[in-house]
Amino acid sequence: MAKAKFVNFLEKFEKAIKKKVLLKKKISVNENNKEYLKKKIIIKKRKNMQIKDIGFLIGEILMKISFKRFIVKAPIGTLYLVSTQNLIPKTSRKEGSRIAMDTSTLCIMRMIKKNADPFINTILEKNPLTVFYIEIGGLEKQLIQLREIVELPLFNKEIFDKIGIKIPKGVLLYGPPGTGKTLMAKSLAFNIKAKFLKITGSGVVDKYIGESARIIREIFYFAKKNIPCIIFLDEIDAIGGKRLSDGTSADREIQRTMMELLNQLDGYEELIDIKTIMATNRPDVLDPALLRPGRIDKKILIPLPDFKGKQEILKIHLSRIKTKGDINFEKLISLSKNFNGADIRNICTEAGLFALRKKRTFIVNSDLYSAIQKIFKGKERIKNFF
Repeated sequence: MAKAKFVNFLEKFEKAIKKKVLLKKKISVNENNKEYLKKKIIIKKRKNMQIKDIGFLIGEILMKISFKRFIVKAPIGTLYLVSTQNLIPKTSRKEGSRIAMDTSTLCIMRMIKKNADPFINTILEKNPLTVFYIEIGGLEKQLIQLREIVELPLFNKEIFDKIGIKIPKGVLLYGPPGTGKTLMAKSLAFNIKAKFLKITGSGVVDKYIGESARIIREIFYFAKKNIPCIIFLDEIDAIGGKRLSDGTSADREIQRTMMELLNQLDGYEELIDIKTIMATNRPDVLDPALLRPGRIDKKILIPLPDFKGKQEILKIHLSRIKTKGDINFEKLISLSKNFNGADIRNICTEAGLFALRKKRTFIVNSDLYSAIQKIFKGKERIKNFF
């Protein structure tokens, strides 16, 4: 009897222990769930705060007045004396930093990590190609002239001081389309290891009044802070055309942009390591104020390549392509009359496509002949259309 009671007691005790273990497991699971739910609530609260949060104005710190007082520049260009929040670290409150300001009080609410304008960040992402000087064919004289204006002042300023002449600020590359103006600027930026800002004239023009001029100011401000720097203004005729007394509001905005460009070109000394390269295929429409010495010190004509230049360009592009058999360069070049550098490159591309159609992984002389005929017919067709 006593034995049966003892066994019954043990069974009850085991059941009680099992219940206790299960309860402990449930408690730990609930605690984990509680922590997970707490984190979820915090995330939801943050999301709600972000949804309810009002927008901020983007500005820039120009000068520190005291511990909490700063002179800032608003988006429209007006200067304000404002205070800052205590939560912002002291080390990040630097001159030139981009800030988020309250729309009503203009108090500095946050610091923006990227100090450059989003437009400039987009430009910087488009890095210049890896282009060596030997990869530019038929433009030896023009390349030497460009290097004298841009590269020599950056690395050997003493020569100009010894002679007693001013260091050139800018250069204009002009000539027909597809002759290698952009390629020369990219090659120069790559070889001298400078910051390269490529801006298209039409890309600067904005529909909002004053916005285009602000972009020009931001570009030159960034260049001054990141020397050595090359500013390449492609299709400068889009913003640098002759000023007219009559015109639409869009024309006036373009004129304001050009006035700001002239102001910026006059606004830095020739000793600063900033060089401006402009390119156009319409030099006749440019404003004389833009072309005067002191702003544009050198004008370099980039002509259509001659016989030797075409041969060099063709050899450069064919060196990257698999070929078989002898290539008759002289005959090929004689057939490519009035072809520019881009057309010569296109010959290689078209020849490669002809080879692919014939299920080959290399090109032969006949493919190049067919490519020249096709491009020539295309150019004639466009001429007749217009």
